[in-house]
Amino acid sequence: MKKITAILSFFFLISISFANDTLTGNWRGTIIGHTDNKDYFLNAEIESSGKDEYAMHLKVFSGDYIGEFLLNLSLKNQNRLYLDSFRVVSEFPFSIPHISDCFTGYFLVKRDDHLCELDLYRNALYRKTQDFVNRDTAGNYIPNFECFTTVLLHPVKTDTTFAELERRTDSIITEKKNKLKEVAKRKVISSKEWTVQHEKITLLVWDNNKEDGDIISLKFNDTWILNNFHLRKEKYTIHLELKQKDNVLLLFAENLGSIPPNTAAISIDDNEHVRTFMLNSDMSKSESVKIILQK
Repeated sequence: MKKITAILSFFFLISISFANDTLTGNWRGTIIGHTDNKDYFLNAEIESSGKDEYAMHLKVFSGDYIGEFLLNLSLKNQNRLYLDSFRVVSEFPFSIPHISDCFTGYFLVKRDDHLCELDLYRNALYRKTQDFVNRDTAGNYIPNFECFTTVLLHPVKTDTTFAELERRTDSIITEKKNKLKEVAKRKVISSKEWTVQHEKITLLVWDNNKEDGDIISLKFNDTWILNNFHLRKEKYTIHLELKQKDNVLLLFAENLGSIPPNTAAISIDDNEHVRTFMLNSDMSKSESVKIILQK
């Protein structure tokens, strides 16, 4: 009887060891229920860092965002992978506020014959009164950021759905980083400005000369509101809402067209007055206009 018990105990220990080994490797997943209504996806690599200790290299990405994080984890009760620490490695082109609050608690490790899954059970999140500054459509106060509702991870061998999306995201982010470097190299000419009376304004963008194949991008403060846009005689409309007093609209030349420099006509309408500017840019300089909100 003792021999049988020893054999069963041996196989039990082997099964636990095998189960734990299934945690190491590559995982993919999704984030569901987020406040900005974007789709976020996950790519993670889990490595063993000691007995029941793990390190997760986590990549969170969408169509225009990449964040890389390092999580230290510990396995307890064979089915709870606790998040002991969370560190931001990098985020581009913006930082998600309170992102560390979204990765607390533990991953519940779910295993059966057909599925292995890590399901995040987050610690309760408490907000200070001053965090509630926005209102929803019903007029109720809501926090300025809410964590994701559901975070699920599966082994790569059972979920490779988002591999192509990740490659496209990497390509987009690389292009944005390269453009930022190019913008930094070019001289900015900022001699023009216009004062508006209202937060909501309308831009019209067009080629007021001969169409010669000009391609532009428009940067409003820190956001690219037009990318690789072909200028036409037909006016293109952009609606903006000013969030601050001083704002900068920058014309970035993607090419020179057949008649240099790259020239665009841009009108600014605040529902009270309209002003049209001619902005000129080339491969060595970018022209901008300062838009001042006067309340």
